[in-house]
Amino acid sequence: MYWIILIIVAAISLLIVNYLFFMGKKFNYGGVWSSSLAALIGAWLGDILLGDWGWMALGYNILAGFIGSLVITYLWDLIAVKRNK
Repeated sequence: MYWIILIIVAAISLLIVNYLFFMGKKFNYGGVWSSSLAALIGAWLGDILLGDWGWMALGYNILAGFIGSLVITYLWDLIAVKRNK
Protein backbone atom coordinates (compact mmCIF):
# COMPACT_ATOMS: atom_id res chain seq x y z
CA MET A 1 0.00 0.00 0.00
CA TYR A 2 2.94 2.33 0.61
CA TRP A 3 3.87 2.29 -3.08
CA ILE A 4 0.29 2.79 -4.25
CA ILE A 5 -0.06 5.93 -2.14
CA LEU A 6 3.35 7.14 -3.34
CA ILE A 7 2.32 6.66 -6.99
CA ILE A 8 -0.97 8.51 -6.45
CA VAL A 9 0.80 11.45 -4.77
CA ALA A 10 3.38 11.56 -7.58
CA ALA A 11 0.70 11.49 -10.28
CA ILE A 12 -1.27 14.33 -8.70
CA SER A 13 1.82 16.49 -8.29
CA LEU A 14 2.90 15.71 -11.86
CA LEU A 15 -0.43 16.94 -13.18
CA ILE A 16 -0.27 20.08 -11.07
CA VAL A 17 3.26 21.02 -12.10
CA ASN A 18 2.96 20.22 -15.80
CA TYR A 19 -0.45 21.76 -16.39
CA LEU A 20 -0.34 24.78 -14.10
CA PHE A 21 3.26 25.94 -14.29
CA PHE A 22 4.13 24.88 -17.84
CA MET A 23 0.77 25.38 -19.54
CA GLY A 24 0.96 26.11 -23.24
CA LYS A 25 4.56 24.96 -23.67
CA LYS A 26 5.79 21.81 -25.34
CA PHE A 27 6.36 18.88 -23.07
CA ASN A 28 9.86 18.73 -21.73
CA TYR A 29 12.97 16.90 -22.84
CA GLY A 30 12.41 13.22 -22.21
CA GLY A 31 8.63 13.45 -22.31
CA VAL A 32 6.13 12.33 -19.76
CA TRP A 33 8.28 9.41 -18.57
CA SER A 34 11.12 11.60 -17.32
CA SER A 35 8.68 13.87 -15.50
CA SER A 36 6.93 10.83 -14.01
CA LEU A 37 10.23 9.46 -12.78
CA ALA A 38 11.11 12.84 -11.26
CA ALA A 39 7.72 12.94 -9.51
CA LEU A 40 8.19 9.43 -8.09
CA ILE A 41 11.70 10.21 -6.86
CA GLY A 42 10.50 13.48 -5.33
CA ALA A 43 7.58 11.78 -3.56
CA TRP A 44 9.90 9.14 -2.15
CA LEU A 45 12.60 11.63 -1.10
CA GLY A 46 10.02 13.94 0.45
CA ASP A 47 8.76 11.12 2.64
CA ILE A 48 12.26 10.01 3.61
CA LEU A 49 13.84 13.42 4.23
CA LEU A 50 10.97 15.31 5.86
CA GLY A 51 10.13 12.59 8.37
CA ASP A 52 6.94 11.54 10.13
CA TRP A 53 4.71 14.53 10.73
CA GLY A 54 1.45 15.75 9.34
CA TRP A 55 -0.88 13.57 7.36
CA MET A 56 0.24 9.93 7.53
CA ALA A 57 -1.31 6.97 5.68
CA LEU A 58 0.09 3.46 6.16
CA GLY A 59 3.54 4.75 7.07
CA TYR A 60 3.70 7.28 4.21
CA ASN A 61 3.78 11.01 4.93
CA ILE A 62 1.43 12.39 2.28
CA LEU A 63 2.21 16.09 2.82
CA ALA A 64 5.97 15.60 2.81
CA GLY A 65 5.78 13.37 -0.27
CA PHE A 66 3.62 15.90 -2.05
CA ILE A 67 6.01 18.76 -1.21
CA GLY A 68 9.05 16.74 -2.30
CA SER A 69 7.36 15.66 -5.51
CA LEU A 70 6.30 19.20 -6.41
CA VAL A 71 9.80 20.56 -5.83
CA ILE A 72 11.71 17.84 -7.71
CA THR A 73 9.26 17.77 -10.63
CA TYR A 74 9.28 21.56 -10.94
CA LEU A 75 13.08 21.68 -10.89
CA TRP A 76 13.33 18.85 -13.44
CA ASP A 77 10.86 20.56 -15.74
CA LEU A 78 12.77 23.84 -15.51
CA ILE A 79 15.99 22.09 -16.48
CA ALA A 80 14.36 19.96 -19.19
CA VAL A 81 12.48 22.84 -20.86
CA LYS A 82 15.73 24.83 -21.18
CA ARG A 83 17.43 21.74 -22.60
CA ASN A 84 14.63 21.19 -25.11
CA LYS A 85 15.28 24.48 -26.93
